[in-house]
Amino acid sequence: MGFLSVAADLMDAYLQAEPIGHRQSQQLGHFTFPTALEWLRTDDVIRLAPKWSSGEAARRRAFFSRWPTRDAFLADAVVYALLREQPEIPTQRHAGDTSMSQLIGHVTEDLLTSLVQHPRSYLVLHLGPLLPRHPELTRALSPGSHEATRAWLRLYHMLSDQHDLVLRPEWTFKRLASVLQAMLDGFVLRYRLRPGGHPRHSWKEANILADAVVALLLGAVDWNLSGQSGREALDSLT
Repeated sequence: MGFLSVAADLMDAYLQAEPIGHRQSQQLGHFTFPTALEWLRTDDVIRLAPKWSSGEAARRRAFFSRWPTRDAFLADAVVYALLREQPEIPTQRHAGDTSMSQLIGHVTEDLLTSLVQHPRSYLVLHLGPLLPRHPELTRALSPGSHEATRAWLRLYHMLSDQHDLVLRPEWTFKRLASVLQAMLDGFVLRYRLRPGGHPRHSWKEANILADAVVALLLGAVDWNLSGQSGREALDSLT
């Protein structure tokens, strides 16, 4: 629907690091952002919706006959924006002689690069505190989180097939994927918080994330098949 599409476009414009092109600059010129999505005004959505021959008054009537209040519209608009387009999770690139650390580096760089370039990633972070009170948002987020989990699953299976990995007793793949996803979310936010003077293509977060994944796997995988938990293994070394 035109109104929902306009709202999703405005969310993208707001969540981009910088406006993309003159059109977005015009759309954002008069906005202030005091609170999460407070700036998304019904007047802007109606004004920017596809032109109807019967004029803006007809668009306004159509809008409010569908959504009597702004809150009712906003709930649908956020779900629509989350479902409209998901960041593309790249397929792992590797050769047969790629080392484990190189493979982890490639996967984390591709994942992080894909997500930081997609404004929908920041919408997820923006709305996180609202999820417990709005189950429809949680459902709308599921496809994207499943895609990221599948990317981690592909990496894990690739490593496991090559090296016959055995996890420590307290670790399951689901637990491992949850920690990896939390790390990825944190690095996406870290990217946006960088000082403005840092060039966008010379940042080191991907390398740091790769090192963090390596550290996690060193602790979660039972490399010497001791049967010990990570805490037991740490205590035995200290």
